Amino acid sequence: MICGFMGFAEKILLKSNSFRYYKDKYNKLNKENKKLKKRNYKLQFEVLDLKKHLHESSKRDIHEKLINGQFNDINISIKTPNPKGHHHWGDHFYAMALKKSFIKQGFNVEIHEKEDWYGHENEDIVIVLRGLTNYNVNYESINIIWNISHPDRISYAEYEKYDVVFIASDKYARLVKQKINSPVFALLQCCDPEVFYPKENDNLKENEILFVGSTRNVYRDVIKDISKTKHSFSVFGPGWEDFIDEKYIKDDFVPNEMLNQYYSSCKILLNDHWEDMKENGFISNRIFDALACGCFVISDKMQEIDNLFEGNVITYNDVKDLDKKLDYYLTHDDERNEKALKGKDIVLNNHTFDNRVDEIINALKNINF
Repeated sequence: MICGFMGFAEKILLKSNSFRYYKDKYNKLNKENKKLKKRNYKLQFEVLDLKKHLHESSKRDIHEKLINGQFNDINISIKTPNPKGHHHWGDHFYAMALKKSFIKQGFNVEIHEKEDWYGHENEDIVIVLRGLTNYNVNYESINIIWNISHPDRISYAEYEKYDVVFIASDKYARLVKQKINSPVFALLQCCDPEVFYPKENDNLKENEILFVGSTRNVYRDVIKDISKTKHSFSVFGPGWEDFIDEKYIKDDFVPNEMLNQYYSSCKILLNDHWEDMKENGFISNRIFDALACGCFVISDKMQEIDNLFEGNVITYNDVKDLDKKLDYYLTHDDERNEKALKGKDIVLNNHTFDNRVDEIINALKNINF
């Protein structure tokens, strides 16, 4: 691999006063065949850093507009992982909310789906909502990655390509910050209060204990756990026929514009996390959305949830603990409603897309390009 990029890297490194240092280092690495892969990773970071620096002048112009508040002169492209036309994906709705909050500030914003990522002009700032596919950055733009889920799919070398890295976990952001040269910031997930707000629907109140989500061919922990309790529950989402009794499955789809009615009308919403997200402190987007609707949530155990929501999202340890907490909160309406309202205030005051856009702008203003 190192030989493959050396021709291009040499052209870049010739622009640097330290070219001889890197060339000598490269020659040494070629002789150390057993250590080549390990050392090459470090050299690759140095080459990526030089690629970014080659376009400092164009990035400084964009940065100056940011500093001066000339947001209407800045074009933002949001790259989403969903295939073209697949507007039922959560990434699509996430991008739409992000776009709306940037437009409120005066920016010009476009969303590009996976098949339409490339070939656009005048992309001053590119924000990549990373999915399954790696994005090939254009170094003339200010490139941002916002990792909102599945950190195990992104290498440190990929993070290093970006001018700014945002990660939806304080814990994982601290780890990545130690591994790469690009600036790294924690930027948690959030909600759009214009979509997620309290709206009860009497026809949905029969779903006292609710779960909304797909299986992704896995018997998800929270459904596995509640199935071992005495409680009945309602599941909305695809793929559950192979895992639970059909009496619990109510439908395989809920339109995004109706989710707030489901959240607002249940007594308890269940939530869980994929193992890599839980291990690395990525709090599910579902919790932010549900709390904005004034919904009471019980989730799998994560210290980050307990801390962020100040105990107003209840977490459980095992089946026995879940059963006990379901019993308690189903019969203590006042306490359940109080926690839901406190959680709602926390989200609306601190965790909206408007909050996150402010954080992105402030972070960019304080970076030297």
